[in-house]
Amino acid sequence: MLLSPELVEYRDTIRARAAERIGPWVDVLDREQRFSPEVWAELRDLELFGLPFAADVGGLGGSFLAFAVATEAVASISAGAALYPGTTVQVAATLLRQGTPAQVERWVPGMLRGEAPVAWAFTEPQTGSDPRQLQTTAVPDGDRWRLNGQKLFISYARQAAAAVVFARTPGGSVGAFIVETNSPGWTTGRPFELLAMGGGEPAPIFLDDVVVPADQLIGAPDRGFDAMIAGEAEGKVRAAAICVGIAQRAIDEAAGYALQRTHRGEPIAKKFPTIQGLLGEMEASTLAARALVHHAAGLIDLGRDVAREAAAARVVAGRTAREVTSAAMQVCGAYGLTRELPLERLYREGKFFEVAQGVAEIQRSIVARHVIADHSA
Repeated sequence: MLLSPELVEYRDTIRARAAERIGPWVDVLDREQRFSPEVWAELRDLELFGLPFAADVGGLGGSFLAFAVATEAVASISAGAALYPGTTVQVAATLLRQGTPAQVERWVPGMLRGEAPVAWAFTEPQTGSDPRQLQTTAVPDGDRWRLNGQKLFISYARQAAAAVVFARTPGGSVGAFIVETNSPGWTTGRPFELLAMGGGEPAPIFLDDVVVPADQLIGAPDRGFDAMIAGEAEGKVRAAAICVGIAQRAIDEAAGYALQRTHRGEPIAKKFPTIQGLLGEMEASTLAARALVHHAAGLIDLGRDVAREAAAARVVAGRTAREVTSAAMQVCGAYGLTRELPLERLYREGKFFEVAQGVAEIQRSIVARHVIADHSA
């Protein structure tokens, strides 16, 4: 999908502002692995939270494509910062699709202003990517529900004002509930230390007889799976955009190094075909991944089902991030292993996205199911 000149200009503006205002916080997110209110405030000032939503619900009247483009731009400076708007945007979109007018009025405007993080509490110790293994339960009790269970690897668990919690409802279905994190019985554990992307402080959540009013159930008690599938599809496209941002930054660093590093007075980028081959392959892979991300984002804007395209984007962009950052380290040699360059961080971030936020093997299976369905009589 060819970007309009206005969207290209917007992308460049976001990247420049992110470099200036978020760049100084990269090590806080990466090395210290702590949530940064300062980065959150900067992203709020960039108005990314409301970008993909219509003006009549408090958004900027932009598009999901614009959001994906802006996400890539921020990720080229800090992939950890690019994650920050994700779950809040995901929850807001879920409420707009399946929530009641009262829920939208109460929750969505604040989310689009980026007032506070909102968590997406799906993963459990035994679930992985399989919602059929959910063990958290939601039992009706008059005009309320009682939730019990545990969630794992929940970003912003300790900072979130609210979370969408997925739980088993009577009959074996899945429901989605808006839970306020100051509710009695809601507690969080210690954040995990990760290879990369720990700035969201992913932590366990414990629900011990948490009472949730009936009007905080999103849709029907058996519609949580639908909410999860639609939300996760958008999340995959967003994650794929971050992967493209990681790859683009690796290209920028490798090309800059190869033009500055000389061999007998000539830049290695111009002298050695091996270096040129690495740079050419890196660029080709990144262009392909970006095109797929933009295509999937455009389908979201059209209201189309993007399960296939979102999974494909995660596969291609995740692989691209890992392979391009590895190739960039080859271009830069031993310097790529040092902290003088950001490549070692980019390399860790690239591997992160092959495992987290939609493990690659599951995404391939999702795409394969669509292929098999298309070719079955």
